[in-house]
Amino acid sequence: MWQQLRRDQLRTLLLLYLAGLLVYGLLAGPRLRYRNPNEFVALAEALLHGRLWISAQLAPILDLAEYQGRFFVPYPPAAAVLYLPAVAVFGRGVYHGVLHLLLAASILPLFYLAISRYTSETGHNRQEQLWLVLLLAFGTPIATLATNSNVYYTGQVTAVVFICLYLAAAYRGRHPVWAGLALGAAFMARSAVILGFPIILAEIWRSRPQPGQTPHWRTGRYGAVIQFAVGLGAVLALSVAANWARFDHPLELGYRYLGWRTDPEIVRWGLFSYAYLERNLHAALTSLPVFLSQFPYLAFNPEGMSLLITTPVLLTLPFLRRWTLTAKAALLASGLIFLTALLYANTGFAQYGYRYSADFLPFLVLAMALAGLRLTDWRIKALILWGVVVCLYGAFQAGWFPFTQELDRMIRDNTLLRYR
Repeated sequence: MWQQLRRDQLRTLLLLYLAGLLVYGLLAGPRLRYRNPNEFVALAEALLHGRLWISAQLAPILDLAEYQGRFFVPYPPAAAVLYLPAVAVFGRGVYHGVLHLLLAASILPLFYLAISRYTSETGHNRQEQLWLVLLLAFGTPIATLATNSNVYYTGQVTAVVFICLYLAAAYRGRHPVWAGLALGAAFMARSAVILGFPIILAEIWRSRPQPGQTPHWRTGRYGAVIQFAVGLGAVLALSVAANWARFDHPLELGYRYLGWRTDPEIVRWGLFSYAYLERNLHAALTSLPVFLSQFPYLAFNPEGMSLLITTPVLLTLPFLRRWTLTAKAALLASGLIFLTALLYANTGFAQYGYRYSADFLPFLVLAMALAGLRLTDWRIKALILWGVVVCLYGAFQAGWFPFTQELDRMIRDNTLLRYR
């Protein structure tokens, strides 16, 4: 997958990574100094010592699940695995804000690597491809996720990184094993993104020979699907083994052992329910900014803010007409992932924008590009730039003026929050 990159492409990837470091670093501001206890750092430290459980002394200050007298990080562990080398060198006091930044900045080159492959067939030039990277990295709530290295934001950033790798490997079904491993790694960061599997199936179906038209089964459609399943299955097997080792059940993730699971709503309706649909739709699509009478003057409802405000280019979706097989698969994947968020017990609080959209936006941006979104029209560029301004302001506010009790009080005084 990497051998085919030309020198000019490598230079573009490097420049994009540096741009990500610069912009995200400036937005993160003082949070780059974060070295307070962190769930993924603690898990990386535990793994280096050959165990899955976390030191009991960290339990009062971390979001941990308690099971049979031991404490575990219930959140998918992909970020902790990536942190292993740094934690091995610097220990528990590593600047995890910096690690988070290094990870977030890789979204730009990796998405460019993926999107440039697919749009090479649609006539998009390099400038348009860079506009698509700008859209995803700076014109969506992903920008705000890059400013804070808490366990929730880091998990989503890690998922986006592996989604980009999955998309690059899935192109024309050329690397099904790598695609399976990458999607599995994304699953180990955010479970819902496993629903992105339709893309690799569509790419295999459109690019691989039909059964009987190839001399070897491995080069045909069914062989490629099997290879993808082997790659994905290997990672899922690790997940099952980890669940069994921690909670004595292959499918138990540990969320039921978190303290916030005693919330009356969750006790009544569970983690996923139709009952949550109304408020999640509001958080994702209709929630508006909050105007304050004092600094910072403009804030965001911490329950979420409409994607149509943070990423208004999504308004063009109904007007796209070139729905190829892969475009439909990407749209289906984003819809399935979005549906899981809409039925979930939490809107994403506290957040700037609608952070769960990061799980499906790489798929949705790809779908729109393949379906005919062109970046040559000044009106499309204006919509993207509007989103960039809104999202970078939110990221700046999240990094330099984080959500606090005082900001919460001001927001309450200036808006009606229905779901608090």
